[in-house]
Amino acid sequence: MTQFFFDGFRVKDSFVHRTARGLIVPFVIVICVLLAGVGSARAAKNALVEVGFVGVPPPNFQNVLLNVRSVRINPHASAAPGNKSWNNIPVPPGIGGSGRSADLQIDLNTSQNVPQLFNIAGVQPGTYSIAELLLDPDNPGTLVPNCPLAPTLGNGNDGCINYPIQLAAGHSVISVTNTGPGGLIQPGTGKLTELVLQVSMTIIQAPTTLGGAYTVAVTLASPPTNPVELGVVKGSVSVKTGSGSGTSPTGKVRKLAVTAEAIGTNTAIASAPVKNGKFTLELPAAGGPAAPGFGTLYDLAVAGGLNTYAAERLLPLYPGQSITADFNGSNSLTGSQTLGNITGTITDNCVATKPIVGATLQLLIPPDSNPTANCFPSETSPESFLECVAVATANTDNTGYFPPPGTLKVPAEFANVPIGKKKAPYVYVMEVSAPGYDNLFVYAIPGTNKKDGTCSTDGTTFTACKLALNTGYVSGTIPIEPPISGQTTLVQVFAEDTGTNNIESALPAPIIVRSSNPGTVGFTLNVPTKPISPATVRTFDLFATTIDLYHGVTDPYQGHTIAVLSDVTGPAEPSGHVCNTVEAPFAQTITCIGHGSITAGPAGVANADLGTSVVLSKGNVQITNTPVQNQSANSNPLNSYSFCIPADTYQVQRLQLPVPSPDATPSVAPTPFLDGSPVTVTIPPAPLVHGPTASPTPTIKCPTTCENSDGSCPGICNDVIQPL
Repeated sequence: MTQFFFDGFRVKDSFVHRTARGLIVPFVIVICVLLAGVGSARAAKNALVEVGFVGVPPPNFQNVLLNVRSVRINPHASAAPGNKSWNNIPVPPGIGGSGRSADLQIDLNTSQNVPQLFNIAGVQPGTYSIAELLLDPDNPGTLVPNCPLAPTLGNGNDGCINYPIQLAAGHSVISVTNTGPGGLIQPGTGKLTELVLQVSMTIIQAPTTLGGAYTVAVTLASPPTNPVELGVVKGSVSVKTGSGSGTSPTGKVRKLAVTAEAIGTNTAIASAPVKNGKFTLELPAAGGPAAPGFGTLYDLAVAGGLNTYAAERLLPLYPGQSITADFNGSNSLTGSQTLGNITGTITDNCVATKPIVGATLQLLIPPDSNPTANCFPSETSPESFLECVAVATANTDNTGYFPPPGTLKVPAEFANVPIGKKKAPYVYVMEVSAPGYDNLFVYAIPGTNKKDGTCSTDGTTFTACKLALNTGYVSGTIPIEPPISGQTTLVQVFAEDTGTNNIESALPAPIIVRSSNPGTVGFTLNVPTKPISPATVRTFDLFATTIDLYHGVTDPYQGHTIAVLSDVTGPAEPSGHVCNTVEAPFAQTITCIGHGSITAGPAGVANADLGTSVVLSKGNVQITNTPVQNQSANSNPLNSYSFCIPADTYQVQRLQLPVPSPDATPSVAPTPFLDGSPVTVTIPPAPLVHGPTASPTPTIKCPTTCENSDGSCPGICNDVIQPL
């Protein structure tokens, strides 16, 4: 799975599962989705180009990151930078900031097998002979090398820390050309054309000074030398005449489009407009050495115009193959709808007037393949909503209000909701979720005023959507060695469902530890209370980690040990506005130890496929995971994986996603399972430097906030090879 940062600490991506409706998302999907953030297609011109990247990284790096600003194409292979024929495909809206300075970060490691989509943009029809990759000129990218197999004497360079990159002389222009009759691509009027760019990086020179930059060359190729893992979803959309007013409270209407989402989530992979009743989507598809491949699962959400919603859950999509999804006949949309708003606030039921910032709201409807799916869960069927598809999404702002405003031309999704029936059976179930809180499900009816809409928890009484979420608390203490005088250490605590990698909550802000600290820190973490299944007491695993600095910059992989606490019984459900607390003191002490890495080595992971990842655990608590990279059908597949982590004893274990059945549409997203026995791996502590027990490594001033009281600090980290 993809990984996210929490104030510098890199953890597994499943913390976002609350916005993904409680699911473990297939690894091959998350790689493309959560890093790509593909926006809706823009049809300002007559043809559409979809850009994707396939990575060819240098070996032995934990991360190979490039900060992409845009891709541009030109009909003339020798076009100068200021040529007026350049067509620009920018960063998707809302990614990496706004305006021309926005960047989208791609990791060449995670895009070796399945393309990472970048964006879709409108261009002029024609033949294009050159494509250029434009990186951030001030910060083109970052490398995080695995630890060296032996200390690199001479310059003190460490592994598992951030190193900037700089482009080698003569390599500042990153382009690929094809002057043949067909050029690189030939986008046509009303058609979507794919442009998959193979992005390769070569190390020209390693840093010669501590914290220096890697000098690299980045090159493009198109088409990629390895098979391109893409499939096609296409179909038709017909609209029947409706009896509504055909009006919108905002005066603006979103264009009718079909959006592909990672199965069981509200995470959009790509969106295509409906033109002349047709749509086409080209999507990442998981292949493999044996036909037809592993397969990738998607949902389709149809929304926009003055029409009703529609949804579908698809068969697996395979490379080079096509799925047809038609919305016609009994599944046709109904037009001439009256559009309305769903607005309101989300607050904490335990703390009066406390807004919940960043809560996610989703409108759920059954897919056409499963029209009787119950989107409103009950005590006897608490996971029935997983069979439904999200067709509109909103989030709360800093005051807990939803939805945030749209743009000048595109209204918010919750401001363009077809009103539908106002009596049972109600059209919409709205799911409200936030990290650390119980999910809340309500029936929702849009209103026609600018601030309107009503909600009901039982389907009988509808009032304004002023909703409150339940939670509980886990409090405890964590032993920690205080930092030396003049420094601070930041500690973050995470809670996940026991025996899983489903992170449910994290502290809203890390704990600040100073040298005057008596040796322990206290924490209080809010967690969900509602049992996952009937008659089940909810339990959690906890882990605490530090956020260290290296040369004054946040280190993505910390140097202090990770404290873990397994199988903590969670708090009971609230009674009214009174919420409950349980105590959970840690026994393990967080100490300065230095980091290291675990890599697969030449043997790799045996018999891996694109549903295979590796989980890292300590004391039966899953801390992080990573997908197996560089698999077949790549040339010379390594089936590799790596972790950058503090020196300690861990367990690594295979995590396997079931292979989808090629002939069966799944009712819910599949869940990965632990496969085989865990393997124990010990990373020895890094040798100490700059102190009375200094090793033969260079004596340097401690560059990190992980420093011991005697003046020593961990030196260059160790690497352990562990095939699976």
